[in-house]
This record gives sequence, structure tokens and C-alpha cells, in this order.
Amino acid sequence: MMRRHLGLVRAFSAAGLMAGMMGMGALATAQTPTTRSTAAEPTSRPVDVATETVDLLKASQAGDLAVVARGQGQDHVRLSIQNTSKRRLNVIIPPGLVAANLVGQGAGGAGGRGGMQNMGLGSISNRDGAFGDFQAAPRVGLRSVAAVDDRPTHGLAVPVGETLDLSVPAVCLDFGKPAPTGRVKLSLMDVSDFTDDLRVRRALRALATLGTSQGVAQAVMWNLRDDLSFEAMFQQTGKYLNASEVVLAKSFIEALDASSEGDLVDAGTISRDRILVRLRGEGKLAPEASRIASQLEGVRIMGLPVRLVTDNAAPAAGSPSLFLDVLLTEGKVGETRGKVLVGGQTLDQGFAPLGRLEFRENSSASVIDADALAKTLGQTVASAFVTVKTAKKTTTSTTVRVTNRLPFTISSLVLRAGSSAGSPPVSFDALGVGPQRSMLLPVQAAGASLVERVELNGL
Repeated sequence: MMRRHLGLVRAFSAAGLMAGMMGMGALATAQTPTTRSTAAEPTSRPVDVATETVDLLKASQAGDLAVVARGQGQDHVRLSIQNTSKRRLNVIIPPGLVAANLVGQGAGGAGGRGGMQNMGLGSISNRDGAFGDFQAAPRVGLRSVAAVDDRPTHGLAVPVGETLDLSVPAVCLDFGKPAPTGRVKLSLMDVSDFTDDLRVRRALRALATLGTSQGVAQAVMWNLRDDLSFEAMFQQTGKYLNASEVVLAKSFIEALDASSEGDLVDAGTISRDRILVRLRGEGKLAPEASRIASQLEGVRIMGLPVRLVTDNAAPAAGSPSLFLDVLLTEGKVGETRGKVLVGGQTLDQGFAPLGRLEFRENSSASVIDADALAKTLGQTVASAFVTVKTAKKTTTSTTVRVTNRLPFTISSLVLRAGSSAGSPPVSFDALGVGPQRSMLLPVQAAGASLVERVELNGL
């Protein structure tokens, strides 16, 4: 899997999950479809021109769409989508779609091992470096994401008679094979028609539904499809993947295998035990810290539920996680201060220190509850580990580079379009900025530098 300007990660050891945090990732922008009009739709759409949401594969098979898929290297597939119906179509790519290299190109049939790469598709809305729809996991209980096609997904409007060309992020399904080029025509099919391997089917659908970074998705598919161990994978592909992505991929497969066969994945497992918090108070603040700690279990920080750590020993973690060791300290009258020692899970499942942060809450400890503290902790950690810098600026817009030094993929982000806390918020959903990677984002404002909120989905 190839990306532009990927940071080299030189070691796969127990030195720490977050080693080499400043390595940059794929700098990306959203893909903008181009349009070729063969019978342009009127500017004012008449009432008899209906709009219908259709599945790309089913509509193609029914003759409502003429779809051509071609190779575009090791991380994208190029699609040409023509609306041949008499209706305006909102086209969606169903989770689990494969662009297969088949007839006349050495593949030996669906799922064949000869010839060039077969490619698993992400979402048409993905920016470079992201993979999947980032549909929210259930927040109550441990319900699973079912393997059905009635969930909403991002669509692409195709007017009557028009053709849209777009580039869709994808992952390789055959490690070591040459990537298909633009001269190679690919066949679109559901993953169930591509392979009999149930784990591969469920994994591709789940990743395309829940969303993650392209690096995590690629590591998962190389392990399941090609039986490539994570250790060997990192040693052979260290310039494409980093340690955080490999560990997330391993955790995802464990969650996949723990789910029932009728489900894609247990979404609760994906987010569980990702944020570990120990809360203590200095001096007379100890009782208030104990009170707030009793409310913290399950409260969300950066979108992930807290697991409370109650003893003085380093916590045991069986999955990628952040450990926030929080100490409330004395402040001025009417305020509460605190220190946070942030730790990240190492490859041997211990924790290595990532940084020491401080925060201030403009309320006395006696009136702070778990929700207020969680919000403050989330903003403190996000602003320290997710940075925003101006990459390009015009009189009306700014392109910023968002760098993620958290060990999880950023699913959504809220920035302030200016340099002050009172500036208007700008939201970005379904982002997919992977751990230790960067992404370019457009902001329709003179500048943007403050991280207001970060949401993670555990992948």
C-alpha cells in the first residue's frame, strides 16, 4: 500500500507504542469527482425528475448505471459512473465491495491468486488516508453491528445522463503483487462473491462500515487474506505502516473473532478499555477526587468510554489504550487545577509516558462532576496531541495540516475558525486521520488553529 510522504518507522520493539510520534502521515485532501455531461440535467429540475438512492452494484446490474472500474495504484481505484436511467440517482457504495482483477489478467477466477492485486473499497466520501463510512457504533451496551445492508451510508448524486469520475481509497487484498494501473479494468463484486473466507468477508464489511485509517484496514486485510503475521508485516512494510496501526489491526481482529458469526464485529469491544483514568486529589481535594472518580466509569473522553483505575499499580491493558493519571491540585478560590501524566500502551502491553499536561477548571472542585472533568480532560489531551498548522492561505480560505499523535484514528474533529475561543466552530466528520499521520483540510475562513473537540472510535 503506497502513500505520499509516509513517515518511516524504523523499529518494531517494546520500546513503546508511541515511539517516533512526530512521524508524519499521509497528507491528504478530499477527492473531488469530475463530471462529463452527455445529456445535461436542466438547471431547474422539473418535478417529474425523481431522485432515488441506489446501491452501486445492484444499479449497475439492473442497467441504471454504467460503471467502469480501473486500477489506480496500491491505495485507490478509479470509478467512472454514468447514470443511464431517467431518474436522478444518489449512488452509494455498499460496505464490502471488491474491485477484482479477473478475466485475461491472470487471476484464475474470483478470489484468484494470479496476476495483479485485487482491491477492497472504502467509501466514496473518504479523504486520502481514510477508509470506510465511520458510522457511529452503538453507545449503549455491547450491541453488535449486524451484517445487513439497511444502514445509511454516504452517497454521490449523479444527474440524469451524466458521468462522474472519482477516486476511491482502497486496500490491497494480495500482499506482494503488482498494483493494477489505469490500463487494467477491474470487475466490481460483493466480497461474498469474491471469497469463501468468512473472516475476510466480515472484516472488509466491518471496516468499511465503522471506519478507520487506511493503514489499519490494510494491516487487517494482509493478516487475514495473506496470513502475514503482524511482526513480519511490520518488518517488511515498515515504510507503509506504523506501530500504532499494526497494534490497532491486531486488536480489531481479536474483536472480530470474539463476535458471533451473524455479526460483523462487536462494536462495544472496539471502544472498550481504550481510555483508562486514575483520579486522585492532593491534600484536602482527596475526598472530592474520590467523589468524582465514583462517577467516571463509562463517561466518555474523546468519544471513548472511561475505565476507572483504582489501585496504585500500572494498569494492565490487553488492547491499545491511553492511560490518564490525574491529580487534582490546589488553585485559586473558585477554580480547580490538575496535572495529567499521559501514558500509551507499549508493544509488550505495558505503558510508556507520553507527556505531562496541566489543566485549569473555572469551578471549585466541590461543584465539578464527572462529565465536566471528562470534557476538560478530553480538550486538554486533544489540544496537546492533535496539532493544527496552516499549510496554505488565501483571502477567503485556509488549508490546515492536522497531525494526529494519538494512538487511535480520529473519526471527527471540531476546529475554531480563528485564533480565539470565540471563533465559530468548523466540523469535520468521517475524517480517518490515522495514528502518527497527518491530513490536509480546507477551512472557509482566514485561519484555524484551535482544536475544540476530537472524537475517536477506537480504531
